[in-house]
Amino acid sequence: MFALLLFAQGALAQGQQEALSLLGRAVSASQRTSYVGTFVYQSGSNVETSRVAHYVDTEGNSVERLEVLDGSPREVIRVNDDVRCYLPRERVIIEDRRGARKTFPSLLPESVGTLADHYTVRKGPSSRVAGFDTHSVLLEPKDGFRYGHMFWIEAQTGLLLKARMVNEKGDPIEQFAFAQLVLGPALTRDDVKSRLAPDAVGWKVHSANSTQAQNADLGWTVNVDVPGFRQIAGMKRSLGPDRPDMVHMVFSDGLAAISVFIEAYRKEDGSAVGPMKHGAVNVFKRRVGGHVVTALGEVPLHSVQRMAEAVGQNR
Repeated sequence: MFALLLFAQGALAQGQQEALSLLGRAVSASQRTSYVGTFVYQSGSNVETSRVAHYVDTEGNSVERLEVLDGSPREVIRVNDDVRCYLPRERVIIEDRRGARKTFPSLLPESVGTLADHYTVRKGPSSRVAGFDTHSVLLEPKDGFRYGHMFWIEAQTGLLLKARMVNEKGDPIEQFAFAQLVLGPALTRDDVKSRLAPDAVGWKVHSANSTQAQNADLGWTVNVDVPGFRQIAGMKRSLGPDRPDMVHMVFSDGLAAISVFIEAYRKEDGSAVGPMKHGAVNVFKRRVGGHVVTALGEVPLHSVQRMAEAVGQNR
């Protein structure tokens, strides 16, 4: 019996290691593989289609052009971590740096090994996605503070082709999936240049400026931890010349993230406090003196509520 138990534990550990190795390949492939494709995002009744081209130049720079094909037109150009979002209807360009929130198919963290601290990681069945053979990996949360995930990884290159987030019942919350994909095309830098930039003369440029700071400098702290989530960023963001800076803190378990925003209360904010939901994102707001604290993330409601209620001013 003891020998069988040791065998079962060894097989489980080996299976987890194989699954983590697949996730590691997906991280590398998202950075080093050139591709062109169309993917579909689904959350509830919301369905959005995007076209993406990803190019890796001879110096190893990752350059990406993403065009949203549904609803209000927008185009996103990313060079490594520098992002420019073009909004033609508003005639606005937003400049920012990619932070904790990643975009498909680059959804996974650099260090996938830490995921096993908060998720049971195992291989799932093989299947086909967009005409490609894939291996699947399942992440089952070890507690109720985060959702589960399923990833489908292309067998040859390791590129992530499909990702699904599920609730505690296994019901889908949101999903990304390639519908059409070409791997390793002969791209050039021109293929990932903005198509809107030549017409963007005179557009307003908004820079999402931020100043990194420690909690002591921010003037706010979180007094109770949400299990598994640690602070990975703390900054002040400019809201314009007539408004005080907004405090922004980000907490992550390596995959899921919770953002906390703290800004001065304004009359137009009204009495909107308590829980809200926007697609797959849960939101919780509360008043703290003359400020509004907002916690949001693709996590269960009680996780963002606990985070919001733990925020307080340094004394």
